[in-house]
Amino acid sequence: MLNLKRITILTGNLGSGKTEVAINLALSLMRMGKRTALADLDVINPYFRMRLVKKILENSGLEVVAQGGDLAFADLPSLSPAVKGVIENSEVNGVFDVGGDDVGARVLGIYRDSLFKTQFQMLFVINTCRPFTRSPEGIIKYINSIQTASGIMAGGLVSNANLGMETGLDTILEGFEIVSGVAGILKLPVVFTVVEDHLEKEAGKALGGEAEILPIHRFMSSPWQSD
Repeated sequence: MLNLKRITILTGNLGSGKTEVAINLALSLMRMGKRTALADLDVINPYFRMRLVKKILENSGLEVVAQGGDLAFADLPSLSPAVKGVIENSEVNGVFDVGGDDVGARVLGIYRDSLFKTQFQMLFVINTCRPFTRSPEGIIKYINSIQTASGIMAGGLVSNANLGMETGLDTILEGFEIVSGVAGILKLPVVFTVVEDHLEKEAGKALGGEAEILPIHRFMSSPWQSD
């Protein structure tokens, strides 16, 4: 069982897979019988916005807070006031997909005062197969930059080592080892490890209960790896 606050903020740099993780985490919570809203706060990356799969997600019963129409393809789409409503509604579990650079983090800062009045956590989605988060030093530097820009401290890490469809068990295990090491340095938990659904059993056996696992199904597609 994943140990989450009512509001879970997921952030990560380009190629971290945070949007895919956000979608699957929200669906997982919904399937547990929890009223869940998925909020798209990524105003930077035009390729991976969940706005592009909004109808599919809503048809599954998930509440999605995202712009529609022409604004879905604007460079800086306006933020929905419904986001604040999710934060303030104690009956709703929120999963927020936040842009993984200082601009995206500052967008999150708009809601900082409201967030501090409720139970929330900001989790960093780390893909150790990406250039800037391959080493502990790179990961820590990245985390510090987002904490400074947003004014919000990390509540935990998510290990999402992947090479897209080429991801194998070794990739997942090697990434988990690096992320776990960083978690130890920063004194943060690894809240869960992301695994493609067809590798769930194999990864669970290999990890031996060291980490909670979030199996995912891919919804997003783009010219490069999912943000």
